[in-house]
Amino acid sequence: MTDPVTGQTDIVRRLAGTLARASGWMKFVAVLAIVGGALYVLTIVGIVVAWIPIWLGVLLWQAADAASRAEADADPVLLERALDRLRLLFTVYGVIALVGIILAVLAVVLMIVGFLGGMSELLQDLQ
Repeated sequence: MTDPVTGQTDIVRRLAGTLARASGWMKFVAVLAIVGGALYVLTIVGIVVAWIPIWLGVLLWQAADAASRAEADADPVLLERALDRLRLLFTVYGVIALVGIILAVLAVVLMIVGFLGGMSELLQDLQ
């Protein structure tokens, strides 16, 4: 796709090329995420969250594919699609990380409360 007025073809190819050079690794990580999600399905608790790594793997694969095609065709729409998939991927990862941190802090607080409660009972028994 060539736009002689703005000369965006070279810019799109260069930007898409940066992503396209990483597309092999992106697809590799995507396959690992999809396989990991499929393995989560085999566990009872994992069934609830197995869709998340599968979805992230699909998003990453789509981003890699769109980046490669954007470089080959110098298509700004495909470049935008690749970047949008990456935006969504990092947004979901950010939310998952935030939820994980909140749950970890909550678990630590509950353990401390439980420990202090057990200690107070022990001290009362000793008196």
